[in-house]
Amino acid sequence: MVLYLDPYFLGDPLFLPGLARDLAARGEGMVLVHGSGERGERALESMGIFPTATAGVWAVDSDDARSAVERATRELNRQIAAELNEAGVACIRATGADRGLIRASDEGIEAGNVGWLGTTVGHGVVAVIAALAGAPVREVDAAAVAGALARALDVPLVALTTRSISGEGSVSAHAAAFPDAAAVLRAASGESVTVGPRAALRVAGGPSRVLTGT
Repeated sequence: MVLYLDPYFLGDPLFLPGLARDLAARGEGMVLVHGSGERGERALESMGIFPTATAGVWAVDSDDARSAVERATRELNRQIAAELNEAGVACIRATGADRGLIRASDEGIEAGNVGWLGTTVGHGVVAVIAALAGAPVREVDAAAVAGALARALDVPLVALTTRSISGEGSVSAHAAAFPDAAAVLRAASGESVTVGPRAALRVAGGPSRVLTGT
C-alpha cells in the first residue's frame, strides 16, 4: 500500500512513535509519502516569511525560500526513518527526485521509474518518500505524489482518518473524518481510496474501508 501522511498527523509529537510501533507490529513493506508540513512553515517563518499553502505546497517565490522548505522536508524524512528504525522497522528513505521516481510539470504529478521502489517494498521494507521533485528540486504536492505512486505500483492508496467511518460512499460525504479532505481527493484523483484510523494499520491487510475519490 501507499500511505499518505497528512501534515495534521505529523504535527502531533505522539504520532510518529505510534506509527512506528504499528508498522513494526504489521511487519510488511509499504510506501509512506509526506511533504514538509509544519517544518516547512516554521523554516519559512524563521526567515520572516509567513506563507500560505496551495494544493499542499508552501507558496514561495525565491530560491532561498525553496531551499529552506527542501531542507525542512529532508529533515522530516530523516526523522520518520529514524523513528521507524528505532522501533525495529526495516526502512529506506528517498525523495521523489531520486532515480526518476516522480516527474513534476505544469500538467501535474506523474510517477516515473517505480520498478526499484516496488522491488524494495516487495522485500518487506518500508520506503519513506519525501515529496520533492523537479529540477531544481522543489516541494510538490505530497497527496498527488502518493496517488501517482499507488496507481503506478497498482496497490491501494491509503489515507488516515481522525475517526472510524461507518458505511460506504465518497470522501466528500465523509469529509469531516479527514484533517484535509481536499488532499485526499487530490491523492485519489477520482479513483478509490482506502481509509481508516492509524490503529487499523496493525490489522492484517490494514484499513479496509474503501471510499470513492469524489
